[in-house]
Amino acid sequence: MEEQRKLAVSIDDDSISMAWVSDHGRLGPAETRPIAEFRTLTDALLAYEKKAGTPLLGAACALGVLGATYGETILLSRGNWAISRSGLRSIFGRDAIVINDVAARAWAAIGGMGTRLEGLSAAAAPDFHRRGRWALTKVDAGVGLAVIDIDDTGVVRVLECEMGHCGFAPATEEDRALAVALAARHGGFATWEMALTLSPEDPVWSAPGLPATRSQRAAMIARLAGRYTGDTVLAHGAWTGAILTGRRISELLADSGTAAFNAGFDTKPKFARLMRGAARWRLVGQNLTLSGCAVALERHGAMLQAGPTPQSQSAHGIAY
Repeated sequence: MEEQRKLAVSIDDDSISMAWVSDHGRLGPAETRPIAEFRTLTDALLAYEKKAGTPLLGAACALGVLGATYGETILLSRGNWAISRSGLRSIFGRDAIVINDVAARAWAAIGGMGTRLEGLSAAAAPDFHRRGRWALTKVDAGVGLAVIDIDDTGVVRVLECEMGHCGFAPATEEDRALAVALAARHGGFATWEMALTLSPEDPVWSAPGLPATRSQRAAMIARLAGRYTGDTVLAHGAWTGAILTGRRISELLADSGTAAFNAGFDTKPKFARLMRGAARWRLVGQNLTLSGCAVALERHGAMLQAGPTPQSQSAHGIAY
């Protein structure tokens, strides 16, 4: 029997990456191209097909995107491509797995090749073979969230969630000053994403009541990242722990950032014991979204071998 061809695709802020997936979820060489080179996703896929010399028709595809994956047509959070599920079906001859890039990174945390979890608190590596729930936060140009849930029977679910666009809740006078300054800039709104993606050099810091030095501002953002991450654990009952990913995470946790992050995480008026016991890790590795798409394809292998039947996928996540 011919081996099922599997393609992992990742769409980032300004680039698209594609790689064929071999046995056991191992990624082949990744091809990364600027989105600006292509008018549509279809154009990008067909160009890759021509260059790689491997037909897309009949292949299984997992696609990680920035944005909500609900509905027939998926709009990217940053970019002007509109992705049609029926259009993907016409290219591959079967339904594609379309997941949010943060959910893809959650799959990478579970079983991605070349990925690792670095501890940010006193805890062993997470055991994804036992019952538990973890909240995974990505902080980059935006803020994203996915939840890993494993039940008593070992079934793994990755749920696409949203909290970055929820309202920023101040806890200190400095927080309130920042909320006021952000709201003045953004039409009366202040969200967690606005606060956590703020640069320490941003002019908004000149507002009254905010830290004056860069190091103080960086420490405040790290503390707020801890508060936000703690809120994701509270909101989703993810008592097993929290996982962080994204380019900004390295900046936030530099120098004394990890201590400021943990202080913000631990300071909760309720469930203090559970919050202190919730472990924290940072997910690191190369091509994390592609790697997660490869894991999703491997987990979905039995269904894919059976042919183009409906995916075990909803707008909110995938269970395997």
